[in-house]
Amino acid sequence: MMKPEDFDFVSRLIKSKSGLVLSEDKTYLLESRLMPIARKRGMKDLGELIGAMRGGDRQLVEDVVDAMTTNESFFFRDTKPFDQFRHVVLPHMIKARASKRHLRIWCAAASSGQEPYSLAMILDEFKSQLSGWRVEIIGTDISREILTKARAGMYSQFEVQRGLPINLLVKYFQKKEDQWQISADIRSKVQYKEFNLLEDFRPLGQFDIVYCRNVLIYFDQPTKSDVLARVSALMPDDGFLFLGGAETVLGISDKFKPLARQRGIYQLNRPGAPEVDLTALEKAQAGGTAAASSGAATGGLTFQKPKHMQTAAGAATGTAARPAAPGTAGTTTTRPTTSSTTARPFGAAGTTGTPGTTARPTTTGTTGATARPGTTGATGTTARPGTEGTTTRPSGTGTTGTGSSFSKPSGSTGTGSTARPGSTGTTGTGSTGSTYRRPLGTAGTGTTGTGAGGTPPRPSSGTGNTGGAGGTTRPSSTYDRSRFGKPDDKK
Repeated sequence: MMKPEDFDFVSRLIKSKSGLVLSEDKTYLLESRLMPIARKRGMKDLGELIGAMRGGDRQLVEDVVDAMTTNESFFFRDTKPFDQFRHVVLPHMIKARASKRHLRIWCAAASSGQEPYSLAMILDEFKSQLSGWRVEIIGTDISREILTKARAGMYSQFEVQRGLPINLLVKYFQKKEDQWQISADIRSKVQYKEFNLLEDFRPLGQFDIVYCRNVLIYFDQPTKSDVLARVSALMPDDGFLFLGGAETVLGISDKFKPLARQRGIYQLNRPGAPEVDLTALEKAQAGGTAAASSGAATGGLTFQKPKHMQTAAGAATGTAARPAAPGTAGTTTTRPTTSSTTARPFGAAGTTGTPGTTARPTTTGTTGATARPGTTGATGTTARPGTEGTTTRPSGTGTTGTGSSFSKPSGSTGTGSTARPGSTGTTGTGSTGSTYRRPLGTAGTGTTGTGAGGTPPRPSSGTGNTGGAGGTTRPSSTYDRSRFGKPDDKK
């Protein structure tokens, strides 16, 4: 357990070296980061490590500061700053720097390189407009170890899955065993330097665009203000600054002002700051939801959303209706992107069934209706769109037979026919045997007429549905007590 005086010593040392502020509730974090260093050096505990730091071991101090810096980063992090770069900042700079043909970008706290490489990939998409230009991307970080990783451009499967679209992975990366390495061409567009944001910025030179994202949140108020003032001194009047989503200049610095209607991007608060065209960006932002749901990428940098997250835009068009009441107009439902309708077959007794259609995609079914068994049916048929046929299923003169037929609520004896799609059904007569249905009905008569189009009716009972002399329906069977035991009437 770290002593309070040891925590005070280490936290003050880290702040003086990196600007990172550690409050007392971060003792656990400090201990978890320092113990691996102590074990690596063969020290028995944190007390021995801190004693060596007090003794002036400079390399140990560098290792501790390096261990305490946060190196969280991923490709196209938060998306919006890269859309703003692509649609606003870069088009502006291509026009404003047309005579100089020189552009410099600084990624402060570049970590393992995903941010500068994301910008380099966008710049590669503009290579025809930037032909003959000298474009520099400088990535800096306080951690020497993390910069070694950034220069190698080597990333794990997990790292390339965080924010990197698959098309860019295929285009710019090569598989190296279980790692992915970004292409040499993209790596050559970025220079990396070890640099501390508490140091003098002037040796770095002037920058047109500065990304200083998710860095200031670790600093206290005076340090934030100082860093922003020194950044502004490096930038021309029409320069742009990007900060993290949890960072702002408001109440901290008067050197910058937010870009109108945009978060995270700032212009210099000077008379020379230009008006920039936000039209392309706002169109992209407005169309972002529809583009994502249809799989389109904004600037080629967006994955398709999972189906359960997609909005109605780009989804299937059509309506789903409840079953039509007997004798009323059937409602419709369509499959995605097709014109087709479906109506459940109901008709009123002694009346003409109302139109209801069903069609395969890209076709339109014709009018047809069917009647509930046991009633005087409405006129209608079922047919495959655009065909006529004479085959019935099943039809003919039925005879009395014993057995069971499974059907939804229906009557018993009746006359009628069921046609296969595309056929004209014929009428069969007969009487009921033992039927299995829910619920059991009484004798009645019913017919189905002829027509084209419509939906196949549900199985109906009655001798009109029996085929030939056998009088059986599908499903049907002869009940065998010796095999199955006592019937269960509650099925």
